[in-house]
This record gives sequence, structure tokens and C-alpha cells, in this order.
Amino acid sequence: MAGKYEARNTQGDHRVLDDDPKAIALLKEEHRIFRKLFDRAEKAEGADLKAVADELCLRLTVHMTIEEEILYPALKPVIGADEVDEGIVEHASGKRIIAELEQLKGTEELFKSKVHVLGEETIHHIDEEDEDLFADAKEAHAKGRIDLDAVGDDMRARQAQLYRQVEETGEVGVTCETDADEIAHV
Repeated sequence: MAGKYEARNTQGDHRVLDDDPKAIALLKEEHRIFRKLFDRAEKAEGADLKAVADELCLRLTVHMTIEEEILYPALKPVIGADEVDEGIVEHASGKRIIAELEQLKGTEELFKSKVHVLGEETIHHIDEEDEDLFADAKEAHAKGRIDLDAVGDDMRARQAQLYRQVEETGEVGVTCETDADEIAHV
């Protein structure tokens, strides 16, 4: 039985559709994984919770990187800054929690609560993307204003590169994400 987040994977705009351009299909596939993992985290304890949290932190870091390096800059001039900038600010919040989680052993009193809050914030963010951002992006794609298949190819290649980097070094490595300090100073 699907948990409270995973159940959304088969509902409405959260489904991967046959006519979704490659960029949207890739991100929706990732969103499905996040919903499953956050449901697992809700039930997990101890070492199991730490393992799920570690996987979430890594996957979210890669996911946010490909959005910020490739998707958001491509979308911003096409659909406007509002939705893109909101996504960047939401990412900054998630990155702060991820940085905290990565410093913890998993046995700390607030560890599970931090994972839960990361889940609530992430699910809110990906639901908004599925329901709003992707609809606007898909419309722009249909009108020929952006090629989300080419963007998707670039995102998938960068994603693979980041995961290879992790396999080789244990780190994501240098990225060109939005500078969170910029957000803090606005």
C-alpha cells in the first residue's frame, strides 16, 4: 500500500504522461522516487532512517543541481521569473536542511524531525512543479518557445555526470547552482 506521498504518483499532474517532453518526464520520474523515499523515511528508524536520509540527500542534491544549472535558466526567459525564483528559494531551504542532515549520525534527537521537515518542504515544492511550473513549461514547449526534449537530454547527461562523480570521489563535486548567499542578501 502506498504511503501518503507515494499515493500522489498516480494522481493528476503527478503522473508521467506520454506527451511529457523529456525534461518534464525526467523530473516527474525523480519526483516519484522522492515521494516513495519520504514515505519510507516516515516509517524508518535508526540505521534504516539514516540510510534513507543519506539517499534522499544525495538524490535531492543532484536533482536541484540539474534544475538550477539547466532547467531554470532555460525556463526563466520563457515563462518568467516568478515560478523559477520561487523554486530557487525553496531549494535554498532544502539545501540548508540537507547540510544539517549530512553532519549528523542519525541518532540525534531531532534527526527524524529534520528528515520529516525536509520531506514536507520537498513534497510541497515538487507538487507545485508538477501542477504549475511544468504546465507552463509544457505549454511553452508546445508553442515552440523552448525545446524541453533537448533540455531533458542535457539534464540527463549532467545527472549521469554527477552520479559518476559521486561514485568516483564520494562527492558531487563542483556545480554551478544558484548561489544561496544571493538569496540571503536580498
